[in-house]
Amino acid sequence: MLFTQALLKFSSIGIALALIALILRDGRHIRALQFGVPLLLSVICLFLTTGEPEISITGKLGIALRLFDMLSFIFVWWFGLALFDDEFRLGPKQWLIAFIYVALHLPGRLYFLGFDVPWTEGLEIAVSALSIVLMLHLMYIALSGHREDLVESRRKMRKYFAGALVAMIVITILMERFTKLLDIDPFLPMLTIYLFTLPLTLWAVLWVTQLHPEKLAFPARQKFDAPTTDPRDELARERLKEIMEVENAYAEHGLSIGKLSTQIGLPPHQLRSLINQSMGYRNYSAFLNSYRIKAVKVALAEPENARTPILTLAINAGFSSLAPFNKAFKDSEGMTPTDYRNTKLAQNQHS
Repeated sequence: MLFTQALLKFSSIGIALALIALILRDGRHIRALQFGVPLLLSVICLFLTTGEPEISITGKLGIALRLFDMLSFIFVWWFGLALFDDEFRLGPKQWLIAFIYVALHLPGRLYFLGFDVPWTEGLEIAVSALSIVLMLHLMYIALSGHREDLVESRRKMRKYFAGALVAMIVITILMERFTKLLDIDPFLPMLTIYLFTLPLTLWAVLWVTQLHPEKLAFPARQKFDAPTTDPRDELARERLKEIMEVENAYAEHGLSIGKLSTQIGLPPHQLRSLINQSMGYRNYSAFLNSYRIKAVKVALAEPENARTPILTLAINAGFSSLAPFNKAFKDSEGMTPTDYRNTKLAQNQHS
């Protein structure tokens, strides 16, 4: 058992260190990988301080490493959100959840490290429950965006990510709980983590070294107005622009990529590729919203619409409710729809 643990844990540590070096050399500008580095470091800290005592770091250094590896689930959550959401930024909500997680986890971790602090098993159950909730949320984010993702490589990766990484972590948490209830060897959960982590880190290194870290940024190949090389793609692109700009298809509520592909006469996967590679969009909603926001901007600037509720203008342009419209508009224009309307109406009065 000792030899098996040492082989698995130190092999994983070495591969994780190599992966961190590759990321720092070639991929530190990629947002998802920026969260990947602390995630890998937390896993290394976990491996260095767990398992059989003969092959684990103890003492003050071990305590510091164990306190850092508490954040592993938070780093996994942030990494997944950054990987699948182009607009993800750390905000008050993410920091608040991280604070709650640490507040729940810290007493138990200090107690097991030998400190005289008040702790109840209920806190540990709460930490496990919150960890599972975060991983289920990550699974939802990965799978719910599958249809709208226009980047084919990332679209395929969503299922693998949800089925492998998240399942591994949830199973590990449940196994740890059942190990205590059934009085099984306490090192069994860590052995399970070692068994899962080694092939996962090997796969990550192979992917990064063979495909280059830029692949994790899933870049679009061309800019919005760049022409396509295939004449058939150019015809489809012109038809798409006609449907969106002349026929105003964007205003249709619930316009799925399947419906739009039927109107154009392309299979959905070809339409995704067309929008991504020839128009530069990475997400179907962002593609639709670009037309919808443009239409709302025109309506907001019209004096005859000065008393028309903004919600009405948004719904007429295809938005389903006010909250997602306000967010999309502010992200696009850097101001609220109300401020935009007031600015444009004031300019019209002085012109």
